[in-house]
Amino acid sequence: MSFDLSGFYYRCFAEPALQPAGLVIAILAVYWSLVMFGAVDLELLDWNFEISLDGDSGALDFGLVPLRYLNLGTIPVMLWMTVFGFSAWMLSLLIHYVWAPDQPDGVVIAEAFGLATLATKLATNPFRSVFEIVEPHRPDTLIGQTCTISTLTATDASGEAHFSSEGAPLILSVRTSDGDLTKGQTAKIIEYNRSDNTYIVSGTIGGDE
Repeated sequence: MSFDLSGFYYRCFAEPALQPAGLVIAILAVYWSLVMFGAVDLELLDWNFEISLDGDSGALDFGLVPLRYLNLGTIPVMLWMTVFGFSAWMLSLLIHYVWAPDQPDGVVIAEAFGLATLATKLATNPFRSVFEIVEPHRPDTLIGQTCTISTLTATDASGEAHFSSEGAPLILSVRTSDGDLTKGQTAKIIEYNRSDNTYIVSGTIGGDE
C-alpha cells in the first residue's frame, strides 16, 4: 500500500480554501530553515510597535493599538506569525473538511484567518511577561518617591538629585516647587515634566551628607 504524496499535498495545501494558509506555512518553513542554517538573523523581520497615547500622539499611534492588543510588538513578529500560520492552516482544514464542507472557499478563508487571529492572541498571552521589556524606573513610577539633592543648591531653574535604586543611583534633573534646597536635603518627587525631562520636587527633610 503506497502513500499518495501528491494527493496528501493537494488535500492539505493546494485546495483553493487552503492555499492562503498553505502559502503562510511555506513562507514560515523557508524563514525558519534559513534561521536554522544561520543565513538570516532571527530578528530580521521583527518590528517594534511603539505606541504613545499621550495628548501629542498621532493617528498612527492609535492605528497600532489593535496590533498591540493582539500582542504584536510584544511577542516577536515571526514567532507570532508562526502560531498564526499553523492556527490558520489547522482551522482551514477543520472548517473545509469537517465543520462546514459546503461553504464557499472565500468564507472558509475569512473564518479561518479570523479565528486564527483570536487563537494566536490567546495562545501568546502567557508569553507576554517573557518578552515584554519593563522599564525599571519609568518617570511615572518615581512620583511620590524621595531623592537627595546632590548639587550645592537646587532651584526652580536648575539642580540635580540622586534617587536610590538597586544598582547605581539615578541622577535626576530637578526643579524645586517651594524654594531652594541645599545639598544633602531630601526632597519628594511630585511631578515629571516631559518637555525637558525634569522632575519637580518639594523639600521634606533637611540634613547634610
